[in-house]
Formats: sequence, structure tokens, C-alpha cells
Amino acid sequence: MSIKLKRNISIGYIYNFFLQLNITSAIWVLYLAFKGMSLIEIGILESIYHMTGLILEIPSGAIADLYGRKFSVIAGRIVNLISCILMITANSFLEFSIAFILSSAAMNMNSGAAEALIYDSLKELGEEERYKRIWGQTAFVMSISQGIAVLLGGILADVKFLYAYIFGAVIQTLALLVSLSFTEPSADNRKSNLCNLKIRKENIFINQLKISIDVLKYRKAVLYIIMFSALLGSLQTTVFFYSQKFFSDMGYTKTVIAVICAIGSVVEAFSSKYAYKIEKRLNIGEILISLSVLNIAALAGLAFIAEYSIGFYLLTNLTGGLAFTILSDYINRKIPSESRATILSFESLWFSIFMIGVFPLFGLIAENIGLALTFGVIALIYIPAIIFLMLKLQKHEQQSEEAVN
Repeated sequence: MSIKLKRNISIGYIYNFFLQLNITSAIWVLYLAFKGMSLIEIGILESIYHMTGLILEIPSGAIADLYGRKFSVIAGRIVNLISCILMITANSFLEFSIAFILSSAAMNMNSGAAEALIYDSLKELGEEERYKRIWGQTAFVMSISQGIAVLLGGILADVKFLYAYIFGAVIQTLALLVSLSFTEPSADNRKSNLCNLKIRKENIFINQLKISIDVLKYRKAVLYIIMFSALLGSLQTTVFFYSQKFFSDMGYTKTVIAVICAIGSVVEAFSSKYAYKIEKRLNIGEILISLSVLNIAALAGLAFIAEYSIGFYLLTNLTGGLAFTILSDYINRKIPSESRATILSFESLWFSIFMIGVFPLFGLIAENIGLALTFGVIALIYIPAIIFLMLKLQKHEQQSEEAVN
């Protein structure tokens, strides 16, 4: 069994490589615009995506905790493949909405489950201290894959959008095949827990949710880190997607835009890989302050210093890689395995909450004042939210230290 669990690590690298080899990630905004969608409609579609995530995120995490991380990952890849096919055939707002709903459902099935599968494999082997470096290596692989993906996507899209989406469907099929090779950790314990829940005649999903909420209730510092991570994630995602149109309006071709995004992915890859070195030198509060300042500066730069816009875009990639690895390690160290996937789903839930509001708002504002100035407006919106979370986190970190002492 231990050999199979160790294989999960190498399989995880391959799986996450194909998972992030999403060659439509840097062109879907342009693709929807090509299909006749306005910026407002594009913003609404992304909002629909995250509203679906808001509804399904916690149930999907409970499914992973109760029926298995492997089951959840495989189911997600099947649903995502169907979504890819619909994106190829869709021609109306309604059809694209269905495709986005399925894509979100697929992401929910994967989020938390894949991460929990790797962490719990290491924990069962007694090697959880390796997680930080392994997840950093995983993030490195994912970012390199994303860089390759956006480069291929841009080149194919310059020829024909359809080629990019067909190739994307093939890649997702490969991700599905790789996911079948995972070994489920702690399967016996999960089956026992599921059996006990049925005997008590309780709703298994509600019960799992209650347990996870109770964990976060007494570990509020973790809750605020989750919210902080989701907030930064929503900021970086908004920049990534709308930068496609931003750079297009500046006169760059799809191939050049893809090259910019690919370079960004390389920057993110190396920042993820070496994030542990930053974590050794700074405490969590100093890390969060640094990430916040750099991200706000990047948004302001995109808004007002056009000649350095590529550099400011790359800055968001740098901070994204650092946050992905450092905050994931912090959260995983603070939560129990039996509720890991469900609690990790809270991060995606908060990410969806932020994206539901920000993404369509960005599109609405951009239609009136342009994309550049909108980056500045979004920076102003994020500042009070970041300050609030930082104050809450500082308060509960101090309370935790006092309780220990």
C-alpha cells in the first residue's frame, strides 16, 4: 500500500500537468467576444461560473471526504470533458451558460480533493513535512504547463479558435485517463465513517459540513487565511482574464498575448517552487502584507503606466505563485484530515463569492471607462477588504498565541 501511496505523488505531477494544460485559458475571453458576447455578457458568464461554484463547492468537498478523493477527481474530469465539447458547439448566451455551469461543477469536484489526496497520502506515510516542497513542485509543474498551454492556445487561435478547443478536449481526456491511476488513502477509515453516519441516520453532507464549520469556528485564523487567499486569487484571476482583452486593445496579436501569458506562467512557476525560502524568512503576517502591497501596486501600474503594463502583469504572476504554495501549506497544517477536502472547499467557496461580484462589475465599469482605468478602480475596492482581513487575522493569531501560553 505504501508503494501505491508514494506513486500518488508522481501521478499527481502528471495529472496536474494535464489539468493545467488548458490551452483555452488565455483566449476564452477573446473567443467569447468572437462569438458575439459583450464584455458585460462575458462578465455575467464568469459570474454564473462562480455562482455554480458557490452552490456546489461544499457538497463537492463532502463527497470527496465521504466517497473518496479519487472518485471526486475522476467525476470532475468527466464533467469537464462534456463542458469542453459544449464550448465548441455553443453559439448563444444560454448554451455558453450551460457550458460554464458544467465547467464550474468539474472544477469543484477537483478543488480540495486533489490537494487532499496528496496531503493525506503523505500523512499516511508519515511524511507530511514534505508537503510544502512537493506542493511547491506541483505548483511549478502546473505553472509550466499553463505557460505551454497559453502559448499553444494563442498560436492555434491565431489560425482558428476551433482548433484550440478541440485540442483542449483531447488534453482533458488524457487528464481523465491519468486520474484513474490514483490510489485512495485511508479508504478503510472513510468507509467506516460513512457507515457510522448512515447508522445514525444523519444527512452525511450536512454532518460533514457541521464538522468542518466547527473546526473553523475554533480556528478562526485559518478561516481568515482562507478568505485572504480567495481574495488574492480573485484579484489575480480577474487580471489574467481581462488582460487578454486589455493587451488585444493595445494592438498585440493573440500569439503575442499568449507569449506574455506564458512568460507569466514561468514566473509563477519559479515563485511557487522557491516560495518555501520566503516562508522561512518571514512570518505569515509579513508575507500577507507583502503580497497585498505588491498586488495593489500591480493593479495601479496597469491602470496608469501603460508602457510597463507587461511588467505589472508579470508581478501578479509572481505574487500568485508565492501565495499558492505558502498559504496552502499554512492551511493544510492547521486542519484535520477527516475534514480536509471540505474545509479546503471553503477557499473555493469564498473565491466564488468574490468573483461573482468583481468579475461582472469589472466588465460593466470597463464598458464605460475602459479596461485600464478599471484596474485602478478594482484596486481601490480591494484595499478596504484586505485591511479588514488583516486586522481580523492579527486578532485571532494573537488569541491563539495567548491560548498556547
